[in-house]
Amino acid sequence: MEHLQLPRAVEGLRIQRVNNPNENADPAMENEATAPVLATLANPRIHQNVDQIGHLVFLSFASVIILLSVLMSTDGKQAVFLPGFTSALPDSCSSRRLLGVDCPGCGLTRAFICISHGQLGEAWRFNHASFVIYLFVAIQIPWHTIQVWRIRSGKWPLHWPFIYWIPMAVAVILLINWIWTLTRFL
Repeated sequence: MEHLQLPRAVEGLRIQRVNNPNENADPAMENEATAPVLATLANPRIHQNVDQIGHLVFLSFASVIILLSVLMSTDGKQAVFLPGFTSALPDSCSSRRLLGVDCPGCGLTRAFICISHGQLGEAWRFNHASFVIYLFVAIQIPWHTIQVWRIRSGKWPLHWPFIYWIPMAVAVILLINWIWTLTRFL
């Protein structure tokens, strides 16, 4: 079997696991349980390719969102216009159309357009949470660019354990903003 050169951190994990097996575990089950893990660790390129694709997808989405918010325009009320078109895009909020109630994301498109055009007061009027969400989307561009660069350079992507809490915090901010917006008119 060909010996693969593992990154030092992964090799250390593998050696530690092999040298310190669980004393109560059946040795036959130990091999079955750890074989897929060791196979994945032995071929980190598979993991890095998947990581790179994920980072490229997020980078693309964030870039398109920011680019469209720069290129699109709004009339300051409800209408949103694509560049070069004089007719407005149709209202896309199903909650507003069907129930007559704004959803938590209502006004985000118009707010993003206003933020990109420097109209911060208008953005605040459309959706108070838009500043936090715009910042979250904008930060994705340098973060995922660095991650793709690191992977392509043969380095491991940066890992920050709290990175997964940020989308949850953004969702909570949206929900709080929505509840506040709904209850202030009662």
